[in-house]
Amino acid sequence: MTDASLPAGRFVEGHFRVGHVLARARSVFLRNFLKFTIVTAVANLPGVLLQQVVIPSGPAQYVPYAFLGFLLSVLLYLLSQAVLLSAAFQAMNGKPAGLVESIRVGLRRLLPVLGLAITAVLALLAYLVGVIAALAGLGNSGLSPGWIALGVLVSVIPGVALYLMWSVAVPVCVVEQLGPLRSLGRSRALTKGCRMKIFGLTLLVLLPTAVISGLMTAALISLGSGAALGLSAPAARVLGRIIVLSWNAIWIAFYAVLGVVTYHDLRVAKEGIGTDQIVAVFE
Repeated sequence: MTDASLPAGRFVEGHFRVGHVLARARSVFLRNFLKFTIVTAVANLPGVLLQQVVIPSGPAQYVPYAFLGFLLSVLLYLLSQAVLLSAAFQAMNGKPAGLVESIRVGLRRLLPVLGLAITAVLALLAYLVGVIAALAGLGNSGLSPGWIALGVLVSVIPGVALYLMWSVAVPVCVVEQLGPLRSLGRSRALTKGCRMKIFGLTLLVLLPTAVISGLMTAALISLGSGAALGLSAPAARVLGRIIVLSWNAIWIAFYAVLGVVTYHDLRVAKEGIGTDQIVAVFE
């Protein structure tokens, strides 16, 4: 079975098309908008509660709660990604996106996904340490600021390359049930030859998101204490955080669905398999 709004015949095996990925991700997301945004809103809720309740209590009380809140936020975020992945594949296969079964799948794969996240973060931190050391060496060498700025720009390229290589590692980890290192390697193989398209796809999504987020932040700042809306300062803060939570839930959910469709279309293009074969692992 396939997504009725985008028949399989419109997708040509051997080709990964940015327009197809965007259209199908939008279709899957909009048809499951409420379910998917609720999942990501719940995952982001601990961070919002920390800002609203814990931080105002003072620095001494904030530190331990912040650490626990951070851990909970990370776990819930990773779980939400696995849950959305399973639910999105069900939707793409023409079935209702059942959250109960998707949560079971997410819980089963939570530890491997956590290991994957830790492995990727450690690799990126090692890369950043190397970049900082190299830039410090350039600074001590007496080079002009222009050359140092060029070095900063050049140092970004390998980081972007790593992101593109590992961009479908989470779907790989959940769907193919691989460990962290094998998931990264499998993602690298799947994205080979399509990374510039994935880069363009990412920009098409993240740039408008960044613009909207910036405008929203400016609007919330302009509201200030809430007097413009006739609200008290605490009520204005609560309203602002609800708006931010809602927006974050929407774009994080859509970006997760986009990753699922990207992984799906890469496998269809490179391996010629169908959606029903990919989701068979969940049955």
